[in-house]
Amino acid sequence: MTPPDLPDGSAGWPSAGGTAPRGKTLVGGVPWADAGNHGQGADRGGVTRPAAPEVAPEFAGLARAAADARAKEQAARPAPERAMRGAAAAGSWPALSWPGIAAAIRDWLHEQVLGTPAWSISLGVHCLLLLALALYVVREHRGEKLRLNLSFAGPAGAEAPGVSIVPATQPAPQAPTDRQEKDKEVEKPATVAKAPERSMQEPLVAPPVVPEADTGAAAAPAMRAPSVGSLLSGRDEGRRQALVGAGGGSDTTEAAVAAALEWLAKQVNRKDGLWSLSGPYADGGSQENRLAATAMALIAFQGAGNTSAAGKHRAVVARAWNSLLQKQADDGSFDMGNVPTQHALYSHAQATIAICEAFAMTKDPKFAGPAARAVAYAVAAQGPNGGWRYEPGKPGDMSVSGWYMMALKSAEMAGLDVPPATFERLGGFLDTVADDRGVRYGYMRHSPLKPASPVTAAVMAEGLLCRQYLGWRRDEPRLVQGLELLLAENRLDFINAKDVYAWYYITQVAHHMEGEPWRRWNDSLREVLPAEQVRGGREAGSWDPALDRWGHVGGRLFVTCLCTYMLEVYYRHLPLYAELPTAAP
Repeated sequence: MTPPDLPDGSAGWPSAGGTAPRGKTLVGGVPWADAGNHGQGADRGGVTRPAAPEVAPEFAGLARAAADARAKEQAARPAPERAMRGAAAAGSWPALSWPGIAAAIRDWLHEQVLGTPAWSISLGVHCLLLLALALYVVREHRGEKLRLNLSFAGPAGAEAPGVSIVPATQPAPQAPTDRQEKDKEVEKPATVAKAPERSMQEPLVAPPVVPEADTGAAAAPAMRAPSVGSLLSGRDEGRRQALVGAGGGSDTTEAAVAAALEWLAKQVNRKDGLWSLSGPYADGGSQENRLAATAMALIAFQGAGNTSAAGKHRAVVARAWNSLLQKQADDGSFDMGNVPTQHALYSHAQATIAICEAFAMTKDPKFAGPAARAVAYAVAAQGPNGGWRYEPGKPGDMSVSGWYMMALKSAEMAGLDVPPATFERLGGFLDTVADDRGVRYGYMRHSPLKPASPVTAAVMAEGLLCRQYLGWRRDEPRLVQGLELLLAENRLDFINAKDVYAWYYITQVAHHMEGEPWRRWNDSLREVLPAEQVRGGREAGSWDPALDRWGHVGGRLFVTCLCTYMLEVYYRHLPLYAELPTAAP
Protein backbone atom coordinates (compact mmCIF):
# COMPACT_ATOMS: atom_id res chain seq x y z
CA MET A 1 0.00 0.00 0.00
CA THR A 2 1.37 3.43 -0.92
CA PRO A 3 1.41 6.01 1.91
CA PRO A 4 -0.91 8.95 1.35
CA ASP A 5 0.50 12.28 0.27
CA LEU A 6 0.86 14.37 3.43
CA PRO A 7 2.47 17.75 3.76
CA ASP A 8 5.95 17.72 5.14
CA GLY A 9 5.93 18.19 8.93
CA SER A 10 2.24 17.36 9.39
CA ALA A 11 1.01 15.57 12.49
CA GLY A 12 0.36 12.40 10.57
CA TRP A 13 3.76 12.13 8.90
CA PRO A 14 7.31 13.05 10.07
CA SER A 15 9.39 15.45 8.12
CA ALA A 16 11.41 13.99 5.26
CA GLY A 17 14.56 15.19 6.90
CA GLY A 18 14.02 13.18 10.05
CA THR A 19 16.35 10.25 10.72
CA ALA A 20 15.73 7.03 12.55
CA PRO A 21 17.52 6.23 15.77
CA ARG A 22 20.49 3.89 15.48
CA GLY A 23 19.49 0.27 15.31
CA LYS A 24 16.02 1.01 13.96
CA THR A 25 14.59 0.11 10.57
CA LEU A 26 12.86 2.66 8.42
CA VAL A 27 9.53 1.32 7.24
CA GLY A 28 7.82 3.79 4.94
CA GLY A 29 10.00 6.56 6.40
CA VAL A 30 8.75 6.03 10.00
CA PRO A 31 11.06 4.68 12.75
CA TRP A 32 9.45 1.46 13.96
CA ALA A 33 9.18 1.45 17.76
CA ASP A 34 8.06 -1.27 20.11
CA ALA A 35 4.43 -1.28 21.08
CA GLY A 36 3.71 0.64 24.27
CA ASN A 37 6.87 2.73 24.05
CA HIS A 38 5.25 6.12 23.53
CA GLY A 39 7.15 9.09 24.79
CA GLN A 40 10.75 9.54 25.59
CA GLY A 41 12.77 7.04 27.55
CA ALA A 42 16.32 5.77 27.90
CA ASP A 43 17.27 3.13 25.33
CA ARG A 44 19.37 0.16 26.38
CA GLY A 45 22.37 1.87 24.94
CA GLY A 46 21.67 5.11 26.78
CA VAL A 47 20.28 6.79 23.68
CA THR A 48 17.13 8.84 24.26
CA ARG A 49 14.17 7.53 22.31
CA PRO A 50 12.25 10.17 20.37
CA ALA A 51 8.64 10.66 21.19
CA ALA A 52 6.28 8.73 18.99
CA PRO A 53 4.64 10.97 16.44
CA GLU A 54 0.99 11.65 16.79
CA VAL A 55 -1.20 9.63 14.49
CA ALA A 56 -3.48 11.46 12.15
CA PRO A 57 -7.16 10.93 12.87
CA GLU A 58 -7.78 9.18 9.58
CA PHE A 59 -5.16 6.50 10.59
CA ALA A 60 -6.14 6.11 14.23
CA GLY A 61 -8.12 2.94 13.60
CA LEU A 62 -5.21 1.29 11.77
CA ALA A 63 -2.80 2.22 14.54
CA ARG A 64 -5.04 0.72 17.24
CA ALA A 65 -5.41 -2.50 15.21
CA ALA A 66 -1.62 -2.78 14.79
CA ALA A 67 -1.08 -2.16 18.51
CA ASP A 68 -3.61 -4.84 19.44
CA ALA A 69 -1.96 -7.33 17.10
CA ARG A 70 1.46 -6.70 18.62
CA ALA A 71 0.02 -7.06 22.09
CA LYS A 72 -1.46 -10.42 21.23
CA GLU A 73 1.85 -11.51 19.70
CA GLN A 74 3.74 -10.60 22.86
CA ALA A 75 1.19 -12.40 25.02
CA ALA A 76 1.75 -15.54 22.99
CA ARG A 77 5.52 -15.46 23.52
CA PRO A 78 7.13 -17.61 26.23
CA ALA A 79 7.42 -16.11 29.68
CA PRO A 80 11.24 -15.77 29.69
CA GLU A 81 11.13 -13.75 26.50
CA ARG A 82 8.40 -11.45 27.83
CA ALA A 83 10.44 -10.92 30.97
CA MET A 84 13.57 -10.04 29.01
CA ARG A 85 11.66 -7.69 26.71
CA GLY A 86 10.05 -6.05 29.72
CA ALA A 87 13.43 -5.58 31.34
CA ALA A 88 14.74 -4.08 28.14
CA ALA A 89 11.80 -1.69 27.99
CA ALA A 90 12.39 -0.65 31.61
CA GLY A 91 16.07 -0.08 30.90
CA SER A 92 17.20 -2.66 33.47
CA TRP A 93 18.93 -5.67 31.92
CA PRO A 94 19.51 -8.79 34.02
CA ALA A 95 23.09 -9.83 34.67
CA LEU A 96 24.44 -11.93 31.82
CA SER A 97 24.87 -15.63 32.61
CA TRP A 98 25.22 -18.78 30.55
CA PRO A 99 21.77 -20.13 31.51
CA GLY A 100 20.26 -16.77 30.62
CA ILE A 101 22.07 -16.60 27.30
CA ALA A 102 21.02 -20.15 26.51
CA ALA A 103 17.41 -19.37 27.38
CA ALA A 104 17.49 -16.26 25.22
CA ILE A 105 18.93 -18.15 22.28
CA ARG A 106 16.39 -20.93 22.73
CA ASP A 107 13.55 -18.43 22.85
CA TRP A 108 14.88 -16.69 19.76
CA LEU A 109 15.09 -19.95 17.87
CA HIS A 110 11.59 -20.85 19.03
CA GLU A 111 10.30 -17.55 17.71
CA GLN A 112 12.06 -18.05 14.36
CA VAL A 113 10.66 -21.54 13.91
CA LEU A 114 7.11 -20.44 14.78
CA GLY A 115 7.36 -17.60 12.33
CA THR A 116 8.84 -19.66 9.50
CA PRO A 117 6.47 -20.97 6.78
CA ALA A 118 6.03 -24.75 6.70
CA TRP A 119 7.24 -25.02 3.11
CA SER A 120 10.60 -23.42 3.96
CA ILE A 121 11.19 -25.91 6.79
CA SER A 122 10.45 -28.79 4.43
CA LEU A 123 12.76 -27.30 1.82
CA GLY A 124 15.58 -26.95 4.34
CA VAL A 125 15.22 -30.52 5.60
CA HIS A 126 15.26 -31.92 2.06
CA CYS A 127 18.30 -29.82 1.14
CA LEU A 128 20.14 -31.20 4.16
CA LEU A 129 19.21 -34.76 3.15
CA LEU A 130 20.41 -34.20 -0.42
CA LEU A 131 23.66 -32.73 0.87
CA ALA A 132 24.18 -35.73 3.15
CA LEU A 133 23.54 -38.13 0.25
CA ALA A 134 25.95 -36.21 -1.96
CA LEU A 135 28.69 -36.46 0.65
CA TYR A 136 28.04 -40.13 1.35
CA VAL A 137 30.55 -42.35 -0.45
CA VAL A 138 29.31 -45.72 -1.66
CA ARG A 139 32.15 -48.19 -1.56
CA GLU A 140 32.00 -50.89 -4.21
CA HIS A 141 33.26 -54.22 -3.01
CA ARG A 142 35.73 -55.55 -5.54
CA GLY A 143 36.31 -59.24 -5.43
CA GLU A 144 39.87 -60.42 -5.49
CA LYS A 145 41.10 -61.51 -8.89
CA LEU A 146 41.41 -65.27 -8.97
CA ARG A 147 44.44 -66.98 -10.36
CA LEU A 148 44.68 -70.67 -11.08
CA ASN A 149 47.65 -72.77 -10.07
CA LEU A 150 47.71 -75.69 -12.49
CA SER A 151 49.06 -79.13 -11.62
CA PHE A 152 49.57 -81.95 -14.08
CA ALA A 153 50.62 -85.55 -13.86
CA GLY A 154 54.26 -86.18 -13.02
CA PRO A 155 56.69 -88.12 -15.14
CA ALA A 156 55.90 -91.36 -13.36
CA GLY A 157 52.26 -91.07 -14.32
CA ALA A 158 51.01 -90.36 -10.80
CA GLU A 159 48.14 -87.93 -10.71
CA ALA A 160 49.05 -84.61 -9.17
CA PRO A 161 46.76 -82.71 -6.81
CA GLY A 162 43.76 -81.00 -8.31
CA VAL A 163 43.44 -77.40 -9.32
CA SER A 164 43.48 -74.84 -6.53
CA ILE A 165 42.13 -71.30 -6.74
CA VAL A 166 43.92 -68.68 -4.66
CA PRO A 167 43.62 -64.89 -4.44
CA ALA A 168 46.00 -62.93 -6.62
CA THR A 169 47.54 -61.34 -3.52
CA GLN A 170 49.16 -64.63 -2.57
CA PRO A 171 52.58 -65.35 -4.01
CA ALA A 172 52.33 -66.91 -7.41
CA PRO A 173 54.67 -69.67 -8.57
CA GLN A 174 58.02 -68.30 -9.64
CA ALA A 175 57.93 -67.62 -13.37
CA PRO A 176 60.99 -68.27 -15.49
CA THR A 177 62.94 -65.21 -16.37
CA ASP A 178 63.00 -66.19 -20.02
CA ARG A 179 59.42 -66.21 -21.32
CA GLN A 180 60.42 -67.88 -24.55
CA GLU A 181 61.96 -70.77 -22.63
CA LYS A 182 58.70 -71.20 -20.75
CA ASP A 183 56.74 -71.22 -24.00
CA LYS A 184 58.95 -74.00 -25.29
CA GLU A 185 58.18 -76.09 -22.21
CA VAL A 186 54.46 -75.52 -22.60
CA GLU A 187 54.58 -76.37 -26.28
CA LYS A 188 55.73 -79.92 -25.62
CA PRO A 189 52.24 -81.43 -25.14
CA ALA A 190 50.93 -79.27 -27.99
CA THR A 191 52.88 -80.86 -30.83
CA VAL A 192 50.82 -81.23 -33.97
CA ALA A 193 51.14 -84.28 -36.13
CA LYS A 194 51.82 -83.47 -39.75
CA ALA A 195 48.56 -83.77 -41.62
CA PRO A 196 48.30 -85.22 -45.13
CA GLU A 197 47.66 -82.93 -48.07
CA ARG A 198 44.02 -81.88 -48.30
CA SER A 199 41.92 -81.92 -51.43
CA MET A 200 38.45 -80.79 -52.38
CA GLN A 201 37.28 -84.39 -52.56
CA GLU A 202 38.36 -85.02 -48.97
CA PRO A 203 36.76 -82.26 -46.86
CA LEU A 204 37.60 -83.95 -43.55
CA VAL A 205 41.03 -85.23 -42.72
CA ALA A 206 41.46 -87.71 -39.90
CA PRO A 207 42.42 -85.85 -36.73
CA PRO A 208 44.34 -87.23 -33.79
CA VAL A 209 42.52 -90.17 -32.24
CA VAL A 210 39.84 -88.93 -29.84
CA PRO A 211 38.94 -91.38 -27.08
CA GLU A 212 35.33 -92.26 -26.52
CA ALA A 213 33.54 -89.76 -24.32
CA ASP A 214 30.39 -90.41 -22.35
CA THR A 215 27.98 -87.55 -22.97
CA GLY A 216 25.95 -88.36 -19.91
CA ALA A 217 24.52 -91.60 -18.58
CA ALA A 218 20.95 -90.44 -18.99
CA ALA A 219 21.49 -88.82 -22.35
CA ALA A 220 22.93 -91.38 -24.74
CA PRO A 221 25.10 -94.49 -24.86
CA ALA A 222 28.86 -94.11 -25.23
CA MET A 223 29.82 -92.88 -28.69
CA ARG A 224 32.79 -91.47 -30.52
CA ALA A 225 32.90 -87.70 -30.92
CA PRO A 226 32.98 -86.44 -34.51
CA SER A 227 36.32 -85.75 -36.14
CA VAL A 228 37.37 -82.12 -35.84
CA GLY A 229 40.94 -82.31 -37.07
CA SER A 230 40.45 -80.19 -40.17
CA LEU A 231 37.14 -78.42 -39.65
CA LEU A 232 39.05 -75.16 -40.20
CA SER A 233 40.41 -76.19 -43.60
CA GLY A 234 37.52 -74.60 -45.46
CA ARG A 235 39.07 -71.21 -44.77
CA ASP A 236 42.04 -71.99 -46.98
CA GLU A 237 42.59 -69.71 -49.94
CA GLY A 238 40.97 -71.18 -53.04
CA ARG A 239 38.47 -73.34 -51.15
CA ARG A 240 36.13 -70.73 -49.77
CA GLN A 241 34.44 -69.87 -53.06
CA ALA A 242 33.74 -73.52 -53.87
CA LEU A 243 32.28 -74.11 -50.40
CA VAL A 244 30.10 -70.99 -50.67
CA GLY A 245 28.50 -72.38 -53.81
CA ALA A 246 28.13 -75.88 -52.39
CA GLY A 247 26.67 -74.68 -49.09
CA GLY A 248 24.10 -72.30 -50.51
CA GLY A 249 25.92 -68.98 -50.23
CA SER A 250 26.25 -66.37 -52.96
CA ASP A 251 28.24 -63.40 -54.17
CA THR A 252 25.88 -61.25 -52.11
CA THR A 253 26.74 -63.06 -48.87
CA GLU A 254 30.45 -62.78 -49.61
CA ALA A 255 30.12 -59.07 -50.39
CA ALA A 256 28.40 -58.61 -47.04
CA VAL A 257 31.28 -60.40 -45.26
CA ALA A 258 33.83 -58.20 -47.04
CA ALA A 259 31.94 -55.03 -46.07
CA ALA A 260 31.69 -56.17 -42.45
CA LEU A 261 35.44 -56.81 -42.24
CA GLU A 262 36.15 -53.40 -43.73
CA TRP A 263 33.99 -51.82 -41.04
CA LEU A 264 35.74 -53.78 -38.30
CA ALA A 265 39.16 -52.73 -39.62
CA LYS A 266 38.14 -49.08 -39.29
CA GLN A 267 37.09 -49.47 -35.63
CA VAL A 268 40.47 -50.64 -34.34
CA ASN A 269 42.18 -48.48 -31.74
CA ARG A 270 45.10 -46.75 -33.45
CA LYS A 271 47.21 -46.75 -30.30
CA ASP A 272 47.24 -50.45 -29.44
CA GLY A 273 45.51 -52.22 -32.34
CA LEU A 274 42.66 -53.61 -30.20
CA TRP A 275 38.88 -53.13 -30.25
CA SER A 276 36.24 -51.82 -27.88
CA LEU A 277 32.60 -52.72 -27.24
CA SER A 278 31.67 -49.09 -26.59
CA GLY A 279 33.01 -47.23 -29.65
CA PRO A 280 34.25 -45.24 -31.56
CA TYR A 281 31.21 -46.25 -33.62
CA ALA A 282 27.59 -45.38 -32.89
CA ASP A 283 25.41 -47.53 -30.61
CA GLY A 284 28.20 -49.04 -28.52
CA GLY A 285 27.54 -51.55 -25.77
CA SER A 286 26.45 -50.54 -22.29
CA GLN A 287 29.41 -52.34 -20.68
CA GLU A 288 33.02 -52.13 -21.82
CA ASN A 289 35.02 -55.29 -22.43
CA ARG A 290 38.02 -54.86 -24.72
CA LEU A 291 39.07 -58.52 -24.45
CA ALA A 292 35.69 -59.72 -25.73
CA ALA A 293 35.61 -57.07 -28.45
CA THR A 294 39.12 -57.95 -29.67
CA ALA A 295 38.53 -61.70 -29.57
CA MET A 296 35.25 -61.41 -31.47
CA ALA A 297 36.80 -59.19 -34.13
CA LEU A 298 39.73 -61.59 -34.60
CA ILE A 299 37.35 -64.55 -34.91
CA ALA A 300 35.51 -62.67 -37.68
CA PHE A 301 38.72 -61.91 -39.58
CA GLN A 302 40.09 -65.44 -39.16
CA GLY A 303 36.74 -66.94 -40.21
CA ALA A 304 37.35 -65.55 -43.70
CA GLY A 305 40.97 -66.70 -43.88
CA ASN A 306 42.73 -63.57 -42.54
CA THR A 307 45.65 -64.39 -40.26
CA SER A 308 48.78 -62.58 -39.12
CA ALA A 309 50.53 -63.95 -42.20
CA ALA A 310 47.88 -64.06 -44.93
CA GLY A 311 44.77 -62.33 -46.17
CA LYS A 312 43.74 -58.81 -47.07
CA HIS A 313 43.60 -57.75 -43.41
CA ARG A 314 46.74 -59.51 -42.23
CA ALA A 315 48.32 -56.26 -40.99
CA VAL A 316 45.32 -55.50 -38.75
CA VAL A 317 45.26 -59.07 -37.45
CA ALA A 318 49.03 -59.18 -36.83
CA ARG A 319 49.04 -55.94 -34.86
CA ALA A 320 46.09 -57.08 -32.74
CA TRP A 321 47.81 -60.36 -31.88
CA ASN A 322 51.06 -58.61 -30.98
CA SER A 323 49.16 -56.52 -28.45
CA LEU A 324 46.89 -59.26 -27.14
CA LEU A 325 49.66 -61.78 -26.49
CA GLN A 326 51.34 -59.23 -24.25
CA LYS A 327 48.20 -59.12 -22.12
CA GLN A 328 48.30 -62.81 -21.21
CA ALA A 329 49.19 -63.66 -17.62
CA ASP A 330 51.31 -66.63 -16.56
CA ASP A 331 48.22 -68.62 -15.57
CA GLY A 332 46.82 -68.34 -19.12
CA SER A 333 44.20 -65.67 -18.50
CA PHE A 334 44.20 -62.29 -20.23
CA ASP A 335 44.42 -59.07 -18.25
CA MET A 336 42.71 -56.28 -20.21
CA GLY A 337 41.70 -54.09 -17.28
CA ASN A 338 38.47 -54.10 -15.33
CA VAL A 339 35.60 -56.00 -16.91
CA PRO A 340 32.19 -56.83 -15.43
CA THR A 341 32.30 -60.00 -13.35
CA GLN A 342 29.73 -61.73 -15.53
CA HIS A 343 31.91 -61.07 -18.62
CA ALA A 344 35.22 -62.47 -17.38
CA LEU A 345 34.91 -66.14 -18.35
CA TYR A 346 32.86 -65.40 -21.47
CA SER A 347 35.78 -63.29 -22.66
CA HIS A 348 38.39 -65.92 -21.89
CA ALA A 349 36.48 -68.54 -23.89
CA GLN A 350 36.28 -66.19 -26.87
CA ALA A 351 39.99 -65.36 -26.63
CA THR A 352 40.78 -69.10 -26.41
CA ILE A 353 38.80 -69.77 -29.59
CA ALA A 354 40.65 -66.99 -31.38
CA ILE A 355 44.15 -68.02 -30.29
CA CYS A 356 43.57 -71.72 -31.01
CA GLU A 357 42.30 -70.85 -34.49
CA ALA A 358 45.36 -68.64 -35.05
CA PHE A 359 47.68 -71.50 -34.09
CA ALA A 360 45.77 -74.03 -36.21
CA MET A 361 45.73 -71.77 -39.28
CA THR A 362 49.35 -70.53 -39.14
CA LYS A 363 51.26 -73.21 -37.17
CA ASP A 364 53.29 -70.25 -35.93
CA PRO A 365 55.21 -71.32 -32.76
CA LYS A 366 54.54 -67.95 -31.12
CA PHE A 367 50.91 -69.03 -30.67
CA ALA A 368 51.64 -72.53 -29.32
CA GLY A 369 52.57 -71.66 -25.73
CA PRO A 370 49.92 -68.97 -25.23
CA ALA A 371 47.24 -71.24 -26.74
CA ALA A 372 48.20 -74.13 -24.47
CA ARG A 373 48.10 -71.88 -21.40
CA ALA A 374 44.71 -70.47 -22.38
CA VAL A 375 43.34 -73.99 -22.80
CA ALA A 376 44.79 -75.09 -19.45
CA TYR A 377 43.09 -72.14 -17.75
CA ALA A 378 39.79 -73.08 -19.42
CA VAL A 379 40.04 -76.70 -18.28
CA ALA A 380 40.89 -75.65 -14.73
CA ALA A 381 38.00 -73.19 -14.57
CA GLN A 382 35.36 -75.89 -15.14
CA GLY A 383 32.75 -75.92 -12.37
CA PRO A 384 31.77 -78.80 -10.10
CA ASN A 385 28.65 -79.53 -12.17
CA GLY A 386 30.71 -79.84 -15.38
CA GLY A 387 29.84 -76.43 -16.78
CA TRP A 388 31.31 -72.93 -16.70
CA ARG A 389 29.89 -69.67 -15.45
CA TYR A 390 31.13 -66.20 -14.45
CA GLU A 391 34.00 -67.23 -12.17
CA PRO A 392 36.40 -70.19 -12.17
CA GLY A 393 35.24 -73.22 -10.26
CA LYS A 394 31.60 -72.11 -9.86
CA PRO A 395 28.59 -74.18 -10.99
CA GLY A 396 28.09 -73.58 -14.69
CA ASP A 397 25.25 -72.39 -16.92
CA MET A 398 24.44 -73.32 -20.52
CA SER A 399 25.27 -69.93 -22.02
CA VAL A 400 28.89 -69.73 -20.82
CA SER A 401 29.42 -73.49 -21.22
CA GLY A 402 28.57 -73.33 -24.92
CA TRP A 403 31.46 -70.94 -25.52
CA TYR A 404 33.83 -73.21 -23.59
CA MET A 405 32.80 -76.28 -25.53
CA MET A 406 33.70 -74.40 -28.71
CA ALA A 407 36.97 -73.17 -27.17
CA LEU A 408 38.08 -76.69 -26.25
CA LYS A 409 37.01 -78.11 -29.61
CA SER A 410 38.99 -75.33 -31.29
CA ALA A 411 41.96 -76.51 -29.23
CA GLU A 412 41.51 -80.00 -30.65
CA MET A 413 41.29 -78.52 -34.15
CA ALA A 414 44.72 -77.01 -33.47
CA GLY A 415 46.07 -80.36 -32.26
CA LEU A 416 46.20 -79.36 -28.58
CA ASP A 417 45.44 -81.97 -25.94
CA VAL A 418 42.22 -81.63 -23.94
CA PRO A 419 41.58 -84.14 -21.12
CA PRO A 420 38.76 -86.52 -22.13
CA ALA A 421 37.36 -86.19 -18.61
CA THR A 422 36.63 -82.52 -19.32
CA PHE A 423 34.22 -83.46 -22.12
CA GLU A 424 32.73 -86.26 -20.03
CA ARG A 425 31.93 -83.80 -17.25
CA LEU A 426 30.46 -81.40 -19.81
CA GLY A 427 28.19 -84.22 -21.02
CA GLY A 428 27.04 -84.74 -17.45
CA PHE A 429 26.28 -81.05 -17.15
CA LEU A 430 24.18 -81.20 -20.33
CA ASP A 431 22.12 -83.95 -18.72
CA THR A 432 21.32 -81.69 -15.76
CA VAL A 433 20.00 -78.85 -17.94
CA ALA A 434 18.23 -81.09 -20.48
CA ASP A 435 14.45 -81.15 -20.73
CA ASP A 436 12.11 -83.44 -22.66
CA ARG A 437 14.76 -86.21 -22.63
CA GLY A 438 17.33 -83.91 -24.25
CA VAL A 439 15.23 -82.22 -26.92
CA ARG A 440 15.29 -78.88 -25.08
CA TYR A 441 17.86 -77.25 -22.81
CA GLY A 442 17.55 -74.65 -20.08
CA TYR A 443 19.92 -72.02 -18.85
CA MET A 444 20.68 -73.46 -15.40
CA ARG A 445 19.37 -76.00 -12.91
CA HIS A 446 18.58 -73.95 -9.83
CA SER A 447 16.99 -76.79 -7.87
CA PRO A 448 17.19 -80.58 -8.17
CA LEU A 449 13.40 -80.63 -7.86
CA LYS A 450 12.83 -78.34 -10.84
CA PRO A 451 13.94 -78.50 -14.48
CA ALA A 452 16.54 -76.06 -15.78
CA SER A 453 15.23 -72.65 -16.67
CA PRO A 454 14.69 -70.50 -18.57
CA VAL A 455 14.48 -72.44 -21.81
CA THR A 456 15.34 -70.00 -24.61
CA ALA A 457 16.16 -70.45 -28.27
CA ALA A 458 19.80 -69.47 -27.66
CA VAL A 459 20.57 -71.92 -24.84
CA MET A 460 18.53 -74.68 -26.49
CA ALA A 461 20.58 -74.33 -29.68
CA GLU A 462 23.79 -74.22 -27.63
CA GLY A 463 22.83 -77.47 -25.93
CA LEU A 464 22.15 -79.21 -29.24
CA LEU A 465 25.41 -77.89 -30.72
CA CYS A 466 27.31 -79.30 -27.73
CA ARG A 467 25.61 -82.68 -28.28
CA GLN A 468 26.69 -82.62 -31.93
CA TYR A 469 30.32 -82.01 -31.04
CA LEU A 470 30.24 -84.56 -28.20
CA GLY A 471 28.97 -87.43 -30.34
CA TRP A 472 25.27 -87.37 -31.16
CA ARG A 473 24.73 -88.66 -34.68
CA ARG A 474 22.92 -86.72 -37.35
CA ASP A 475 19.86 -89.04 -37.17
CA GLU A 476 19.61 -88.92 -33.35
CA PRO A 477 15.82 -88.42 -32.81
CA ARG A 478 16.25 -85.87 -30.04
CA LEU A 479 18.61 -83.82 -32.18
CA VAL A 480 16.27 -83.94 -35.16
CA GLN A 481 13.25 -83.02 -33.05
CA GLY A 482 15.08 -80.22 -31.24
CA LEU A 483 16.24 -78.60 -34.47
CA GLU A 484 12.74 -78.82 -35.94
CA LEU A 485 11.37 -77.01 -32.90
CA LEU A 486 13.98 -74.27 -33.28
CA LEU A 487 13.23 -73.80 -36.98
CA ALA A 488 9.49 -73.72 -36.34
CA GLU A 489 9.67 -71.22 -33.48
CA ASN A 490 12.33 -68.84 -34.83
CA ARG A 491 12.57 -66.64 -37.89
CA LEU A 492 15.16 -64.06 -38.91
CA ASP A 493 12.82 -61.20 -38.07
CA PHE A 494 14.68 -57.93 -37.47
CA ILE A 495 11.54 -56.06 -36.42
CA ASN A 496 9.45 -58.27 -34.16
CA ALA A 497 11.79 -61.01 -32.86
CA LYS A 498 15.41 -59.95 -33.32
CA ASP A 499 17.75 -62.32 -31.45
CA VAL A 500 21.09 -62.48 -33.27
CA TYR A 501 22.71 -64.50 -30.47
CA ALA A 502 20.14 -67.29 -30.86
CA TRP A 503 20.34 -67.16 -34.67
CA TYR A 504 24.11 -67.63 -34.48
CA TYR A 505 23.76 -70.96 -32.66
CA ILE A 506 20.78 -72.16 -34.72
CA THR A 507 22.82 -71.48 -37.87
CA GLN A 508 25.62 -73.74 -36.68
CA VAL A 509 23.33 -76.61 -35.64
CA ALA A 510 21.44 -76.47 -38.96
CA HIS A 511 24.64 -76.23 -41.03
CA HIS A 512 26.11 -79.32 -39.40
CA MET A 513 22.86 -81.20 -40.04
CA GLU A 514 22.88 -80.17 -43.74
CA GLY A 515 20.03 -81.46 -45.92
CA GLU A 516 16.50 -80.09 -45.78
CA PRO A 517 16.75 -78.37 -42.38
CA TRP A 518 19.77 -76.37 -43.52
CA ARG A 519 18.17 -75.47 -46.85
CA ARG A 520 15.09 -74.04 -45.14
CA TRP A 521 17.11 -71.96 -42.66
CA ASN A 522 19.69 -70.82 -45.22
CA ASP A 523 17.04 -69.68 -47.71
CA SER A 524 16.17 -66.94 -45.25
CA LEU A 525 19.67 -66.38 -43.88
CA ARG A 526 21.33 -65.54 -47.19
CA GLU A 527 18.60 -63.05 -48.10
CA VAL A 528 17.78 -61.33 -44.80
CA LEU A 529 21.25 -60.71 -43.33
CA PRO A 530 22.73 -58.93 -46.38
CA ALA A 531 19.53 -56.92 -46.79
CA GLU A 532 19.66 -55.69 -43.18
CA GLN A 533 23.31 -54.64 -43.35
CA VAL A 534 23.94 -50.88 -43.21
CA ARG A 535 24.70 -49.77 -46.77
CA GLY A 536 25.86 -46.17 -46.46
CA GLY A 537 27.32 -43.62 -44.10
CA ARG A 538 29.89 -43.98 -41.38
CA GLU A 539 28.58 -47.37 -40.17
CA ALA A 540 28.37 -48.98 -43.62
CA GLY A 541 29.12 -52.70 -43.37
CA SER A 542 27.82 -53.09 -39.80
CA TRP A 543 24.45 -54.21 -38.43
CA ASP A 544 22.30 -51.96 -36.25
CA PRO A 545 21.86 -53.40 -32.72
CA ALA A 546 18.49 -51.67 -32.25
CA LEU A 547 15.61 -53.98 -31.24
CA ASP A 548 17.99 -56.92 -30.70
CA ARG A 549 17.51 -58.87 -27.49
CA TRP A 550 21.13 -58.32 -26.40
CA GLY A 551 21.99 -55.38 -28.64
CA HIS A 552 21.82 -52.83 -25.84
CA VAL A 553 24.42 -54.78 -23.88
CA GLY A 554 26.85 -55.87 -26.60
CA GLY A 555 26.33 -52.99 -28.97
CA ARG A 556 27.06 -52.63 -32.68
CA LEU A 557 30.36 -54.57 -32.75
CA PHE A 558 28.82 -57.54 -30.90
CA VAL A 559 25.87 -57.78 -33.31
CA THR A 560 28.06 -57.19 -36.38
CA CYS A 561 30.49 -59.97 -35.45
CA LEU A 562 27.71 -62.51 -34.89
CA CYS A 563 26.09 -61.63 -38.23
CA THR A 564 29.50 -61.98 -39.91
CA TYR A 565 30.02 -65.42 -38.37
CA MET A 566 26.66 -66.53 -39.77
CA LEU A 567 27.54 -65.38 -43.29
CA GLU A 568 30.93 -67.13 -43.01
CA VAL A 569 29.21 -70.39 -42.01
CA TYR A 570 29.72 -71.96 -45.46
CA TYR A 571 33.47 -72.32 -44.84
CA ARG A 572 34.11 -71.22 -41.25
CA HIS A 573 33.67 -74.79 -39.94
CA LEU A 574 33.16 -77.72 -42.27
CA PRO A 575 30.06 -79.85 -41.54
CA LEU A 576 30.64 -82.32 -38.72
CA TYR A 577 28.86 -85.23 -40.35
CA ALA A 578 30.32 -84.99 -43.84
CA GLU A 579 32.13 -88.35 -43.57
CA LEU A 580 30.36 -89.97 -40.62
CA PRO A 581 27.71 -92.68 -40.94
CA THR A 582 24.16 -91.56 -40.27
CA ALA A 583 23.20 -94.68 -38.31
CA ALA A 584 24.86 -96.91 -35.77
CA PRO A 585 26.57 -100.00 -37.31
